Amino acid sequence: MFTKKIIRNSTKSILNSYSQIFFSDSWGFAFLLLVVTFFDFHAGISGLFAVCISNGLAYLIGFNRYNIKCGYYGFNSLLVGLGLGIYYNPNFEFFIVLFFAILLTLLLTVMFEGVIGKYGLPFLSIPFLFGIWLVMLAARQFKTLEISDRDIYTVNEIYTYGGIKLVALYEKFYEINFHESIEIYFKSLGAIFFQYNVLAGILIAVGILFYSRIAFVLSVVGFYSAYSYYHLIGANITELSYSYIGFNYILTAIAIGGIFIVPSKYSFLWVILLTPLISIIITSSIAVFSIFQLSVLSLPFNIVVLLFLYILKFRKT
Repeated sequence: MFTKKIIRNSTKSILNSYSQIFFSDSWGFAFLLLVVTFFDFHAGISGLFAVCISNGLAYLIGFNRYNIKCGYYGFNSLLVGLGLGIYYNPNFEFFIVLFFAILLTLLLTVMFEGVIGKYGLPFLSIPFLFGIWLVMLAARQFKTLEISDRDIYTVNEIYTYGGIKLVALYEKFYEINFHESIEIYFKSLGAIFFQYNVLAGILIAVGILFYSRIAFVLSVVGFYSAYSYYHLIGANITELSYSYIGFNYILTAIAIGGIFIVPSKYSFLWVILLTPLISIIITSSIAVFSIFQLSVLSLPFNIVVLLFLYILKFRKT
């Protein structure tokens, strides 16, 4: 009985680490997201490894059991594992570096939980940002780590996994002509899990729709508010497709419009009003981070959500 309880809690903590990225505790949605991460097998393995190590270390150190089970200590490590798994080729040295990257991310998670939590604010994916940036900067000195070129030879990878039939299915699927905005929307959803393809985004969108219709509508409102804004002011629309950082608009819309604020016409209005702020932060941070050859990743999402939630505490009515 005790063993079954451990297995059940461990399974919960692993799955919740996936769905928690969308502020969900749905097991079905979590399993779908787990499957999507394995569209790149090495990234999927790295992500799963990261979650297991992070939750295991959190348990051994003695952190809050409820937070572990809810996936609060796992989802930032998952993102670090996926990001590094996509960027580097897997070898023994890679998993050594990944282990300590996960330990660093876990400690950062607990630290930010305490520091930001004092103000009644969520730590979101800030530990992931600090964790992956620090490791990627340091890894430039690690000669045994090899940068992956799997995205260049996608068809070869697909052939390895499923042969000529899977390649034919892949090519047939990508013959579908999506409107530019729809393609970027789906790829932006997939990019949340470092899967830069339409199919991953479609599956995630379906999962969001079943998990929460409000969250799905908000994801569309957030993205298309940004898409319309870029066209309106004549901004560089490729920013939305560069590393598909358009997911910042999607996650911000879901967080502000339906998670941390009760869904209403006012929360939807705020989603639209905050869109230009995200755009400003994306554009300016790209200019800064390009100096260090780093991606801004989810930084704009974190800044805007925390900024907005913090200023709401000063309302008088």
